Amino acid sequence: MQNLNLSRYLTPLHLITAICIVVYILQQLGFEEDIMEAFHYPIYPNQDGELWRYITHSLVHLSNIHIIANLSWFWLFGGVIERYFGGFKLLLLFFVSAVISGVVQNYFSGPDFFGLSGVVYAVLSYVFVMDKLNANLFDLPKGFFTMLLVGLAFGFISPLFDIYIGNAAHISGLLVGLIWGFVDSKIYFNRVE
Repeated sequence: MQNLNLSRYLTPLHLITAICIVVYILQQLGFEEDIMEAFHYPIYPNQDGELWRYITHSLVHLSNIHIIANLSWFWLFGGVIERYFGGFKLLLLFFVSAVISGVVQNYFSGPDFFGLSGVVYAVLSYVFVMDKLNANLFDLPKGFFTMLLVGLAFGFISPLFDIYIGNAAHISGLLVGLIWGFVDSKIYFNRVE
């Protein structure tokens, strides 16, 4: 009998993805109101001590396209981070970017937001910076950064189509990833030299 290595299947990438999917399925099964109430960013002063709320907002998605888009990008590029730098790096990036993008989004538009988008932009920009500053480490396709900018631009014109996107979460997540990638790149260069 072959030894089953569960740690290979229980990485942060798998865990975060699975939680998002389970939460979304529960929403579809009639628990949406309960999930929204339990996972919502802090609304009332007595919720400020409920620290999970600063992260759980990122685990809830509001439509099929919302969860499919976010998890596709997270799976692809979060997987790159996990393979090259380990699961702990991805987990830290998840927690930090969820908190920061949530705080910034709340500041600019209030607490009514959900989704992994701020984290996704942090992951994408982290991978971009690490790739560009480390001699195309990941061999990203041409136009990758342009795609990021087009996504951000769409967020600003999307209200014209009655689609409302967390622009502040996207931009702050992007900045978290850019800064973190730049710092890690300097550390990476120093180890390689």
